[in-house]
Amino acid sequence: MSPEQPAISSVHPFTASPGHRVQANPSDVFLDDEHHSEFGLVDYWRIVRRQKWGILGVVFACLIIGVLIALKSTPIYQAEVTILAEPVQPKITASNQYVSNALVWLFYETQYEIIKSRAVAARVVDKLGLEAHEEARRARLRAEAEAGDSGGLFGISLNWRDWLPKEWTEQKEKGPSAEQRREMLITRLVNDLTVKGGEKSEIINIKYQSPDPELAAEVVNAVADSYVAFGLNSRLSSARKTTSWLNDQITELKRKLEESEAALEAYQKTTGMVDTESRQQLVSAKLASLTAEQIKAQTARSEAEIRYNQVRKIEKEGGGFDSLISVLNSPLVLNLNAKYSEMKRRVSELSERYGEKHPKMIAARADLKQADKALQSAIKKVVGSIRKEYEVARDKERKINAMIARQKREIGDIRGKGFALAKLEREVENNRQLYETFLARFKEEDVAGDYDISNVRIIDRAIVPMAPVKPNKMRIALISVVLGLILGIAFAVIRERLDNTFKTLENLENRLGLPVLGLTPLLKKLKKGELAERHVSTAPRSPFAEAINHIRTGILFSNIDRPPKVILVTSASASEGKTTLASNLALAFSNLGRTLIIEADLRKPRFGGIFPKEHKHGLTNLVSGQEDLKSCVRQDAANKNLFIIGAGTLPPNPLEFLSSDSFKKVIEALRERYDHIVIDAPPVLPVSDAIIVSRLVDGVLLAVRTEFTTHQMAVDAYRRLKAAHIQPLGSVLTMADAARMAHYGNHYYHYDSGYYGYGEG
Repeated sequence: MSPEQPAISSVHPFTASPGHRVQANPSDVFLDDEHHSEFGLVDYWRIVRRQKWGILGVVFACLIIGVLIALKSTPIYQAEVTILAEPVQPKITASNQYVSNALVWLFYETQYEIIKSRAVAARVVDKLGLEAHEEARRARLRAEAEAGDSGGLFGISLNWRDWLPKEWTEQKEKGPSAEQRREMLITRLVNDLTVKGGEKSEIINIKYQSPDPELAAEVVNAVADSYVAFGLNSRLSSARKTTSWLNDQITELKRKLEESEAALEAYQKTTGMVDTESRQQLVSAKLASLTAEQIKAQTARSEAEIRYNQVRKIEKEGGGFDSLISVLNSPLVLNLNAKYSEMKRRVSELSERYGEKHPKMIAARADLKQADKALQSAIKKVVGSIRKEYEVARDKERKINAMIARQKREIGDIRGKGFALAKLEREVENNRQLYETFLARFKEEDVAGDYDISNVRIIDRAIVPMAPVKPNKMRIALISVVLGLILGIAFAVIRERLDNTFKTLENLENRLGLPVLGLTPLLKKLKKGELAERHVSTAPRSPFAEAINHIRTGILFSNIDRPPKVILVTSASASEGKTTLASNLALAFSNLGRTLIIEADLRKPRFGGIFPKEHKHGLTNLVSGQEDLKSCVRQDAANKNLFIIGAGTLPPNPLEFLSSDSFKKVIEALRERYDHIVIDAPPVLPVSDAIIVSRLVDGVLLAVRTEFTTHQMAVDAYRRLKAAHIQPLGSVLTMADAARMAHYGNHYYHYDSGYYGYGEG
């Protein structure tokens, strides 16, 4: 590797790595950059930096327009009068505190409406004779219009009415009657008044704006005087209305009180409910007593039921009742059982001494039978008493339950009637309180004296303003600057978003899906007589030369086993720097061995200006057999390893010429003579020459000019190559301005002496 070649590690991330080629399908390689990166705040900031002069121009234009508008606008003066509006507070008592607070709050809201009322405005119009003043103003405007003073911007009126036909405006001026003009004056006066205050203090400020400072002061003072006069005149009427309103309310409240009292009395007579509380207590006490008896009855019934169930079980099983506890515990049964046992023992004793027919035995057995009969009779009585006891306990429990249910129903009925009675009593009480409140307030004092009379006086009368309040030139200038910034940035963003040219390596790779072998910096300043097409030779240590060496390395490493020998350089359209790239690339390859550069652009050849001593014979003469190789090939004077074949005599049909077998044989023959061959071909889109020649080479480079070639142009060129089954080695971004590229994407590109690389920024 030659010393001037860049290290492999300096290859840009978007450059094809050694031995790697992207094989892309044309249907899925043409991607939009927006699919690869989001458009964030950093991108907007870069747009602002790139378009800063355009944005500043828009800001300056808006500022100039704003200043002109401010200078041309009619000055507006504002006069202000201060009024103390203090309502006379009523005596604070428990009966009127709420009413007082409500009326005081409403007082100021009412004053604002009075000040801006048409009645007050009409007083001002009549007092100051504003109708005559308005007629004078209209006459002055007509005179100025006839004199040609439009008051517009650059001699153009800003009033849309001035654009109407003269007969229309004259008809409109004559249209309204005197009464209509008066009403229009009143409406305008009301709309131009501003009333504020009374929120945290008792001060009310009245402001009025007008182009005439003296008129502004006169109008606002007249408004204050008319407001005070209006209040004095309306005070008595307001007091009478308030008294009448209170009287109506008292009458209505009295009627409601009488109706509620009558309803309460009728309900008490109908239900007999007077004192529901004592009656409910009595019923509740009885219910508590019944509840205690219910518990005892339930216990007795439960015990009797147990004994009764035992009897039923014995009857069902067919056994004897002598094992029942109730039977065993019965004194009668115990006594009879003892007699029975005694008789049985006696019969047993007598049977040992006497026979069965002995009178004593017969008598003893008769006594035993009688004792057994008495015992069984006693047991039956005990069993019968168990049944009877169970039935009695059950009936008693049922009666108590029924009595409890009746008591509960009675309590519910008492409560329901009590609720209704309480509701009627509350209604009577509420109506009585309202009635007494309004009646007491009506009798205490004169409502008009307490609430309607207000202490209103003028504190500061308006003086003639010395300086206008409008237009606010500083505010207009600030708004103009802000508006200019918004419009400028919006214009810049729209312009950038509509710009579909290539600006970064990432942009190029994402769009085409091809390896990007590098970029060539824009040569802004060349010395006198220096050619961009030979910059690698004249400035071998320049950043441009390093960039070309970088591209050369990418080409050689695209296939390490069989590096491309014949390279074709083309572009989508003209003026994309393909010839500059091809000639400098040939100069770079000449540092590695014998290199031939062929001018295959037979439509617009340029080698004559790049290689001045070029033979008059060239490629066409060689392919047609008119001249031999020696006559058509020239060795470069500055670089002995570089050989040139110019276009030669231009043929009438370049496409057929390049498609000939003779051209193919010439290329094959030249392969054997030179180490590297670079072919400068025509653009892909205008003609098909480059596609024909591309089939004879080892690799194709597609030159794409920065901020010139559109996405669609490059995509169409790549599609044409792919359609011809030609896979380019990669693309090269040409004529890249490092300063401008720093404003695109997330990286910066720098060129230092002896180094061409890429860094994070």
